[in-house]
Amino acid sequence: MNGLSLSAKILIGLGLGVFTGLFVGEPAAILQPVADVYIRMMQMTVLPYLITSLVVAFGALDADEAKRLAVRAGILLLVVWTATVLVLVAMPWTFPAYDSASFFSHSLVETRKPFSLTDIYFTSNPFASLSQNVVPAVVLFSCLMGIGLIGLKEKESLLAPLRTWNKAIVRITMFVIHLTPYGVFAIGAVSAGTMDPQTLSRLEAYFIVFAVAAMLLAFVILPFLVTAVTPFRYREVAGIARDALLTAFVANSAFIVLPILVERSKELMERHGLLDETADSAAEVMIPVMFNFPNAGKLLTLLFVPFAAWLAGSPLATSDFSTLVSAGIPSYFAKAQIALPFLLDLFGLPADLFQLYIPTTIITGKFDSMVTAMNLLVFALLGAGALSGFLVFQRDRLLKAAAGIVGSVVLSVIVLRLLLALVVDTNYTMDEAIRHMHRNTLSTETIVHRELPSAGHSSAIGSSALGNAQARGTLRIGYDPQNLPMSFFNANGDLVGFDVELSEQMAHALGLRAEFVPISWPDLPGMLEQGVIDVMPGVWYRPFWFSSLLLSKPYFTATIGLAVPDDRRHDFDTRDRIRNQKGLKIGVPLDQTQIEYSLEYYFGGTDTEFITIEFWAPYFKGEHPEADAFIMPAEHAAAWTLLHPEYTVVVPQPRPVRVPTAFGVAPGANELARVIDEWIVYAGNVGLIDQGYDYWVTGQGAQTSGPRWSIMRNVLGWGE
Repeated sequence: MNGLSLSAKILIGLGLGVFTGLFVGEPAAILQPVADVYIRMMQMTVLPYLITSLVVAFGALDADEAKRLAVRAGILLLVVWTATVLVLVAMPWTFPAYDSASFFSHSLVETRKPFSLTDIYFTSNPFASLSQNVVPAVVLFSCLMGIGLIGLKEKESLLAPLRTWNKAIVRITMFVIHLTPYGVFAIGAVSAGTMDPQTLSRLEAYFIVFAVAAMLLAFVILPFLVTAVTPFRYREVAGIARDALLTAFVANSAFIVLPILVERSKELMERHGLLDETADSAAEVMIPVMFNFPNAGKLLTLLFVPFAAWLAGSPLATSDFSTLVSAGIPSYFAKAQIALPFLLDLFGLPADLFQLYIPTTIITGKFDSMVTAMNLLVFALLGAGALSGFLVFQRDRLLKAAAGIVGSVVLSVIVLRLLLALVVDTNYTMDEAIRHMHRNTLSTETIVHRELPSAGHSSAIGSSALGNAQARGTLRIGYDPQNLPMSFFNANGDLVGFDVELSEQMAHALGLRAEFVPISWPDLPGMLEQGVIDVMPGVWYRPFWFSSLLLSKPYFTATIGLAVPDDRRHDFDTRDRIRNQKGLKIGVPLDQTQIEYSLEYYFGGTDTEFITIEFWAPYFKGEHPEADAFIMPAEHAAAWTLLHPEYTVVVPQPRPVRVPTAFGVAPGANELARVIDEWIVYAGNVGLIDQGYDYWVTGQGAQTSGPRWSIMRNVLGWGE
């Protein structure tokens, strides 16, 4: 191994990691701490290096150099960024449409601060921005610090130790880089061993789209920018770049080809008799200086954000790309290891998706290095032309270049869309995942009634609810058969769900058999009063119930959300967007007085019409097409979207509405309420509630019917 290059070692580490994950399956998760440590070590030195590098880079300039660089380089950067943004916006259209849904995630309901350019760029406390990884604010502060040093006679006394500091950070970074084969091994093993096969297969889409985008930039868009305004022809630009691009691709680094790019740019200018002292100096300065700025190669990795959104089933809206660009470009003054977690959080995407990014860099890193090399060559040629005056702006040449760029992008999008539709697995299986959920605590003594009981089933009115239950030997528990994921019948015909499992455990703790009785929500108070049921789980803390029920301590807190068609998710993701819409029709369960506060919070002051629907099942089955959305707990909505992936759940920001949920008993059943309260405290302390919540609501361990496929188990038969 000692004689191998680092790239070869990384490829070997990735290959061994993937094989290990496929071989052992789920036990590969034991390597997750190793993967986490590696990622954090990669991130550890980036921001300190970024700050000192920018301070030194700007502080070392004199005033005239700074002005010339600001004007010329600024224009070049804007041109290249614009071209790159064109690709970033176009490429996500190639991802094939597919039905997608997922179990409830806490990231869905976390209060997120609305995006604000002022907040991410301007800070009253740069150290707070540093600790919170707000990269744009850190970049701006560092640039201003460097600019502040320009013209100061004493600046070298600060710049010298900062250069030494940077050298030390580089040494630490190089040490971490040499650990990459081991970090990639751990990440590859965990991903291959625990990730579902569909997710792994869909990474193909990212690789293909990224490669095509890189080829567009390196061989079409960037060279056309040069040929549009210089005397150079496309074949000449491509010819002098060939060796450098190939070397950068193979070595996975554009840094090592900087000298080659400088010499090749001078060679081309000399061939046309354009190489003078100014052009020579421009080539020497532009390439190393611009290497430290976000270039097309670096920015291309922003494609991972719309890919992650597509993979999570929440594709970015067209309007989101302005946020992606305005927040993403300054973030890439740092490395992707810092920028991408910040951007995933900005768009409310699961943070663990970032782990998918690290292994992909083994392949995508070669393409972005190639694009970076071409980008730097373009900087050198256009910068030299701007300073020496050999740029030519002719309408015909500009139109021809623009047509070539736009035509190439459009054709690539069309072809890729058709290709990915064929190669990417778009089969939907999450509906089967929820249908096959089951209880490990199912007791053979549990009684489940599928029909409303007869009048003779009732207990004597006025007697003790707890005493009646003890006399019968059963605790009668109400349930709604369509209340996913709290109570529903699975594919085997068993009554299952979060509330079902908790209620059965509570009955067992009281020394009673669990007896489940279907209920009608409008009749619930009467059913409790008459003893048809003793207790009803899943009752919201709302004024609607206070006068007719006695509620236990909360055992669960739901978050009010909206179930909406997939193509309208962005119409409801903030309170402001909701209130700016006219003539909305919103479905509400039972009586809207139950959720009066939520309705006022989200829709107050609008001309919204509310449509009472008996329960949420008819809405998801398409029986109320007039309703634009249905207001309901996000936890419930997420489960229903598993069966109906054409819908999604949205929790409007900011400050989502929370609703405590409890067990309801008849007024006067104080003894039973006291016993339930005591059990809730016990169940919370021993973890019963958390275990049930993790399985039934967030789907942990529920997405496969058995152990993850592995060579060890399924091929060799070990460990069965």
